[in-house]
Amino acid sequence: MTTQPLRVAVVGRTGRGDWGHAIDELWTAVEGTELVAVADESADGLGKAVERLGRAAGNPPLGFRDWRAMLAEVKPEIVSLCMRHIDCHAEMAIAAAEAGVEGIFLEKPFVRTAAEADAVIAACRASGTKLALAMVNRHSPTYAVVRDLVEDGRIGRLLELRGRGKEDARGGGEDLWVLGCHVLDMMADLGGAPRWCQATITRDGRPITPADATEGPEGLGEIAGDAVEAMYGLADGPVGFFASVREAGLKQPNFSLTLVGTKGAIHIRPDNLPHAYLREAPLWRVDKEVPWLPIGPEGIGAGLPVEEADRTAERASWARRAAADLVAAIVEDREPTAGMFAGQTTVEMTAAAFASGLSGERIVWPIVPRGNPFS
Repeated sequence: MTTQPLRVAVVGRTGRGDWGHAIDELWTAVEGTELVAVADESADGLGKAVERLGRAAGNPPLGFRDWRAMLAEVKPEIVSLCMRHIDCHAEMAIAAAEAGVEGIFLEKPFVRTAAEADAVIAACRASGTKLALAMVNRHSPTYAVVRDLVEDGRIGRLLELRGRGKEDARGGGEDLWVLGCHVLDMMADLGGAPRWCQATITRDGRPITPADATEGPEGLGEIAGDAVEAMYGLADGPVGFFASVREAGLKQPNFSLTLVGTKGAIHIRPDNLPHAYLREAPLWRVDKEVPWLPIGPEGIGAGLPVEEADRTAERASWARRAAADLVAAIVEDREPTAGMFAGQTTVEMTAAAFASGLSGERIVWPIVPRGNPFS
């Protein structure tokens, strides 16, 4: 018996989040799917998207200026919400679930508040819709090797997970939201669900107050702070840390998560190649040189030298693996690897950091209230 491909519709917003990290184009090469429709409220953006996607897919998709009309007319099995600006993520995801789609693929960050995450999850559970986030680092073959090394005890008992953002002009509160979601997602996956958060968030060296709140870019809602230091107690025992200081680093090299164990350490470089490195000695062992060994899909020492690696192509392959995982989750009736509950956790971790920074107190789970901490 021939199985019909799942029909995919993609949504972008030219000038208001655009098409994210090209997560519209990846659907032209995901087995078991067929790209059939595209929506963009911008006439110019829509025309370019139809041409671009038609060229890649071999057939031009149907074009719509109104994404709701597209859902009603096309009735796709999968909707990919591609825009980086997240002010529309919850509204669109809920509407897609209520329209009966089987799967939603959503650009990161997930949504603006824990309350929005709750509403999206409720809608998806009511309709049986699977939702996957474009947390592509979780779909790197090297990341799977890292998880195995940690679980096999290669670095001993995991004590700490230390993450930083890119610490460029976005450093501080914006960095926590936009890049921190990748780091927090891996932190919770490797160290366990968060149980508490204690954070210091400052602006010009002083603790933030509600008066410091400004409307963040990319539809983030109200944010504050040019420096963030957040600590998380994780369910499996280790402590997680995330820090970001505006204009404090070299952008890409700063963006990382270091796993600190009793016998060694692993350094993960999101969106980069080699994707991870292993140090087979504790970080505090400094009386002799211990090399950082690249980790690749085949194991330790199998990473490609940076000069030989096509980082853009490799990252695109991780995104296709994320999309393929959503298709598999639909077929197998399971939660995607980085799905809506993982997204809910990153939103809660972000909100808890701001809430702790405002109050000076430790925030414990479950997180309440569920709205923006500045509201």
